Amino acid sequence: MLIKEKTQWRILPAVALILALLPSGAAAQAITETRDIYKEYISIRKLIGEERSAWETQKLTLRDMAEVIRAEIDQTRETIARLEESASSADLRRRELMERLEEAKAASAGFSSDIAAYETLIKGIITKLPDPLLREVAPLLGRLPDDPDNSRLAYSQRIQTVVGLLTQIDKFNSDLRSVSEVKSLADGSQEVQTLYFGLAGALFTNASGTHAGYGMPAETGWEWTTVEGENAEAILRAVDIYAARRAPAFVSVPLALEQDFTPSASR
Repeated sequence: MLIKEKTQWRILPAVALILALLPSGAAAQAITETRDIYKEYISIRKLIGEERSAWETQKLTLRDMAEVIRAEIDQTRETIARLEESASSADLRRRELMERLEEAKAASAGFSSDIAAYETLIKGIITKLPDPLLREVAPLLGRLPDDPDNSRLAYSQRIQTVVGLLTQIDKFNSDLRSVSEVKSLADGSQEVQTLYFGLAGALFTNASGTHAGYGMPAETGWEWTTVEGENAEAILRAVDIYAARRAPAFVSVPLALEQDFTPSASR
């Protein structure tokens, strides 16, 4: 502002001197023109000042915008770096999962063969199971695959079936069990009480002991043999003692338990 005022005061004396040397009419016209020029000069100076002020404001705005853009660029770079790191971690995790999947497939292949071996084993001993046990495990037997080596059943379902069957078979084989049933004998069907010694053998008799005998498991099913006389009486006494209808005593019966049909994976 000081420079501007000094410049204005320098111009005014020079203008006054020029006007004094002009004729009066010309001086009046010159004064008017000078006034107009001066007004235009002031207007231009004011416009320049406004433009300069606007530019300074705009420059500050642009600087702020540049800072914001730089910050966004830095943030974007950090985000990209994190994503790249995350992608690398995801790739590593994916590789680890794929390796574990391959290991699981290899393990399941061996596991499948083990399950198939047990299923085949159980199918092989079905004929050696007595009727009471067959009735108990019939629902589970229906779940065994027709072809154990080429089954699409889920491993979990096959394991449950095999474990359920082996549990039921082992439970029956580990105990004595008395069952009331009807048997087809030489002289017709008779209601008898059968005492099973696990899967090894069984004794049977009717209430009077007139129809008695023993049974043994065979490759084609259980084979039943009838006895008479002292052997039939001994069987009746043994069944009655087990049912607590007689006092405990040692009884010799015509049954030799020499075979063990316990399921075994090595068989």
